Amino acid sequence: MVRTHRTCGLMLATVLSWPGIAGAGDVFTGFQMDNHNQYFAYMGVRTPIMATSSNLQPFVQFMGAGLGYSFKDRGLIRDAELQFATPAAGLKYQQGAWSFLGFAGPQFRWKQQDLQGGGRSHEHDIGVQVQGEAFRWQEQGIVHAIVSYTNLDGLVWSRLRGTRRVYQMDQGCCSVYLGWDVAGMGNKDFYAVQTGPIAQVPIGHFYLTLRGGYQYSQTFLNGAYGGLEVYVPF
Repeated sequence: MVRTHRTCGLMLATVLSWPGIAGAGDVFTGFQMDNHNQYFAYMGVRTPIMATSSNLQPFVQFMGAGLGYSFKDRGLIRDAELQFATPAAGLKYQQGAWSFLGFAGPQFRWKQQDLQGGGRSHEHDIGVQVQGEAFRWQEQGIVHAIVSYTNLDGLVWSRLRGTRRVYQMDQGCCSVYLGWDVAGMGNKDFYAVQTGPIAQVPIGHFYLTLRGGYQYSQTFLNGAYGGLEVYVPF
């Protein structure tokens, strides 16, 4: 995790200080853990390459993350940890309240995994990540769908989220948005599905999201999870 956080910090500093880079970007980070100590943490930044009035806008993105999970192998539960960093380039298309975007880039990954005979493996790999998103924003709420794939271990991750504003202050802080999301991830060795309520609160330029709910995984069957996300446009 330390290596991933250092990598993320370096990438964020690089993209935010890059000469001529356009504004209207966003920084996003979050952390999630379940009742079996499986976790996912990430940090990233996305920003347009140039200012344009066109509906089609190129952008760059840098993201780093850490993932800890368990999987069954011949009846035994084995633990694994991944840290990865992904620089990427993509296109965003704006149509009214809807935004559609896709990006691709190399993924640099560090992996540790329990071995059947004891000890841990240490692997360093380079693969490719591709991701597509659809996002609809209105003052009353949002709809957000994501599908991501990396060829390293054939890992797929997806999420569908929707919120609705249920409270708004005329002055001061804060509006409150409530909603629901459903997420799933997996490959040939592991899968998990999560679903539960979310609460979003804009605080100044920050957007804070709290989430949690029910999880079903191949390894542990029933479980629960909780998480925190922060989104900052700039």
